[in-house]
Amino acid sequence: MTHQPHRVAQHPATGPVRAAPDDPARLRAHVAVADGDGALLWTSSALRRRLLAARTAGATSSACCAVLGCVANTDAEEHRCLTRLAMARGGLPTRRWWAPGIDGTIAAEVVTGTGDPLVIFELELGDRDRPASTPVAPVADVHVCALGPVSVSIGGRILDGDWLQQRPGQTFRYLLAYRDGAARSEAMADALWPDRGPAAVANVRYCIYKLREQLDDRGHSARSLILRTAGGYRLDPERLVVDVDVFQSKVAAGLAAQRAQRPRAADAALAEALELYRDDFLSDDPYADWAFTEREYLRSLATKALGARAQIALAQDHLEAASTCLLRLAQLEPFDSQVHQLLIQVCLRRGRRTEALRHYSALRVRLARAFGEKPDFDLARVASGITPSQH
Repeated sequence: MTHQPHRVAQHPATGPVRAAPDDPARLRAHVAVADGDGALLWTSSALRRRLLAARTAGATSSACCAVLGCVANTDAEEHRCLTRLAMARGGLPTRRWWAPGIDGTIAAEVVTGTGDPLVIFELELGDRDRPASTPVAPVADVHVCALGPVSVSIGGRILDGDWLQQRPGQTFRYLLAYRDGAARSEAMADALWPDRGPAAVANVRYCIYKLREQLDDRGHSARSLILRTAGGYRLDPERLVVDVDVFQSKVAAGLAAQRAQRPRAADAALAEALELYRDDFLSDDPYADWAFTEREYLRSLATKALGARAQIALAQDHLEAASTCLLRLAQLEPFDSQVHQLLIQVCLRRGRRTEALRHYSALRVRLARAFGEKPDFDLARVASGITPSQH
């Protein structure tokens, strides 16, 4: 596909971008950008290569109807130009798209920031000649640690870096938080950049492109990690393994084993779960309001797991193990009087009076500063309540 070297497109997120073949910022995905009149201002190198390889008619044109096969991909009762159809409808949800030798889908979004409106087309392309008996099997090759600072690896290769602290990293975190479904561009824009107005939607699309640039084409899968569906964007669940999901399943298994009075199995499962809980969910973005609900839910699961392990240890008179669990539980629940009272009791049973006094004093100061209150238990009474057999 050729470009008009004198034309300059207004990129929706970064401003003017000259649509030249050697443009270092050109998209790697199957994307095309058209103006409101149907002239293509910008196409990705991947799309040009695919159309040329298929010898598609119009592959060297600059008109959307020739390149995108508008007539063949619209119905008689619709506008027969995909660009004008998208302009009239404010965008296009994902729909089937085909060209000779190619099957796929196409979706479009209208960007109406500064200047003239643009239509951004995104295509997912398959191969009509691929035998039906040889599908590409998805592989769960993407591993994400989200309990604590986010860490990503694909096929065993760690991809952490500065991008996680930038806007693409914020977008990735949002998709992680909503990994059970699709996230609309507008919802992401409102959550991540509420003060940017209409331009924030364009930021989302650009960040999705940067994410794909960062995470795709690593030689491990032909499928993009970020899927575009009728409902929005989502992470491919068949390629993704998140420590959060493993943590939840192990906690559930451990608590079920405890209810079934299988303490050894329960303790083993809960210990494995708590090894995954390095810190709160997405702890490197602590002010993300959209992550608050899941963060608090996962914290509550961690407290249940720690409480259960402490009970199992106390029932077996393993005071050191119980103390370790209760100390971590007290850190997660800094104002829970029962947790701190039990921790102090275990310290006294172990003969750690100085440690017990330190915990009690810290709780008293914390409650006074936060609520102007005192602990609802007395240190001396806790000590007097310990029987000789408990020492």
